[in-house]
Amino acid sequence: MADRQAIQQNLNSLLLKLDDPDADLRYMSLNDLLGILNNPNSSFLSHDQHSASRLVDGLLKALDDQHGDVQNQALKCLGPLALRLPFESLMPLLEKLSTLTASQSIDTSVPNTALRVIVTALPRPQPGQAPSKEAAMAYSAVSRVLIPRLIGPTPSPSNRRGSVVKGMLEKDPAKGFSSDAVDVLIQVVTCFGPLLKEEELTALQKSVMSIIDNDTAGTVVTKRALAAISVLVLHFSDNQLNAFVAELVKRFDSSQLTTVHRRHLIATVGSIAKSAPTKFGPHLQTLAPFVFSAVGEESLGQVV
Repeated sequence: MADRQAIQQNLNSLLLKLDDPDADLRYMSLNDLLGILNNPNSSFLSHDQHSASRLVDGLLKALDDQHGDVQNQALKCLGPLALRLPFESLMPLLEKLSTLTASQSIDTSVPNTALRVIVTALPRPQPGQAPSKEAAMAYSAVSRVLIPRLIGPTPSPSNRRGSVVKGMLEKDPAKGFSSDAVDVLIQVVTCFGPLLKEEELTALQKSVMSIIDNDTAGTVVTKRALAAISVLVLHFSDNQLNAFVAELVKRFDSSQLTTVHRRHLIATVGSIAKSAPTKFGPHLQTLAPFVFSAVGEESLGQVV
């Protein structure tokens, strides 16, 4: 009990210093905070929602710090904090960070990076084993908060009638598609793919394909979208994969297919064939003619 009280007092002192005008002091406070979170004695936080919530608020504020070193140190704290958070505090943290990715006034790569750090740190299912209680709870938080925000749109936290927040994978009128958001999706599927429901996989696939189908999507985000499809398909059921291949055939057969779109579709076939050759092999006979028909066509150019 004495150790817990001492740690709580130390945490309170460090959180107050995060408001100090001296950036070096803010950085050192976060460094000390990281040491506490990595110490087994801080495990009591998983049963102390009040202290956990204060830590969440402090780190969220530090993520918006004007000094990059302070931001980076706050990011380092999020991983061990995620392991200490009670379930009731994890979901609000994911919600706040995912909402920040829609901000027009801050560098949205920071909250996207924070989400990847948290997802990576959370307990995950292990191959060949039933998911642990901790992994199941972590997936529940990701499923209830983060996946809907990736797909979007979702109701705004402001609770104003009719107010919504756009999906992280949707195209922003000013910024375009976000490769950072695609990286969050990749991390979610990499960590929790075996637990994802079929409807979640299908919805994520449609969001990713909306990027691949868009001729105005940049090269960087298109390549990340191809990587996302490659990890998603690993968890498709046979019926899902059959439906996806049928959709690809319709796209190839479209009379409105542009050169850029066809290039992206061919790259999609190549990415999936490389990541899941055994699963995708039976479908190559269906899709190969669309690829071979483009060989030698100078107008196609280089595949992404």
